[in-house]
Amino acid sequence: GEPLDWVVEPKADGIAISLRYEDGQFTIGATRGDGVAGDDVTANLRTIRSIPLLLQPLGQADVPGVLEVRGEVIMTRSGFEKLNREREGEGEPLFANPRNATAGSLKQLDSALVAKRPLDIVLYGSGEIVGGPAVDSQFGLLDALGQLGFRTPQHTWRCSSVDEVLDAIAELDRLRPGFDYDTDGAVIKLNNFALRERVGATAKAPRWAMAYKYAPEQTQTKLNAI
Repeated sequence: GEPLDWVVEPKADGIAISLRYEDGQFTIGATRGDGVAGDDVTANLRTIRSIPLLLQPLGQADVPGVLEVRGEVIMTRSGFEKLNREREGEGEPLFANPRNATAGSLKQLDSALVAKRPLDIVLYGSGEIVGGPAVDSQFGLLDALGQLGFRTPQHTWRCSSVDEVLDAIAELDRLRPGFDYDTDGAVIKLNNFALRERVGATAKAPRWAMAYKYAPEQTQTKLNAI
């Protein structure tokens, strides 16, 4: 019976990452792994230019003493095509898709090699926050992350009804072919953080968020022989 609003965001098809900052300094970055323990890939993440190593102050407010932000490391489509052309010219095996190329890049032991890969990141969530400006909604979080120098989803929708949510999902499906990174769906999130706390989560997933997957791309092929 309460008025609700939701945020609809593109679901980037990348590798889930958590970044931790202490007193504004980037200290550690890890993959999601199994949800409890992931891989420490800090050195490789430091080579991604869109990840700020030092946070800029948010207006007149102080930078949080501790800030954990979450998102997806991605590889642009244009960068992926260029990378595969270079690998083909050097006689190396090609990557199957940008997500596989991203995962393989983050596992590299040589950060100098990772620095040559066209990796980027999109941030859309938070973990531990100590100090800094108060944020009480998803839209407020995205705005704060943007002001701190993080890249956030390029298109978001604020919706107050089921029809508006469905319209946003349809509009995103029309727009996403023009993105320079792969998306495989939309994520619908309850905007208000206090309501998220009341809704809670199951053992596997939050009750305040849901992913909508688009139909996969399809094409026809001809089988010449067996």
